[in-house]
Amino acid sequence: MASKFGVSANPKKANHTLGKDKVVVVAIQNHNDYICGPNLIPQHKVNGRWETIKTNSPNSLNPSEKQYDEFSIKESLDNKKGTYRFRVDVERYDKNGNHVETVGTFYTSEFHIK
Repeated sequence: MASKFGVSANPKKANHTLGKDKVVVVAIQNHNDYICGPNLIPQHKVNGRWETIKTNSPNSLNPSEKQYDEFSIKESLDNKKGTYRFRVDVERYDKNGNHVETVGTFYTSEFHIK
């Protein structure tokens, strides 16, 4: 599982099929002792370069909390075949759930839509 800055995030499976799979499920977890979580931003590999897709999903997780986030293949990923990954911006929040800072960025493993 890709992990950095006390946050883990990775797609649950590496291969998805158009028409069969409706969503990409991403397992996420906060290993920190404060409220923190991944802001998942999908990227699509086009002609050897990563292009950011204009959508995101911020997740505020309590310490040691684990959840699953879902991205619709049709709506979020434009129903296109190809190679994808998520850019993960690790966001820290205060006890009221307000954004404090972006701690850092890492990338999940690649996954494919066929």
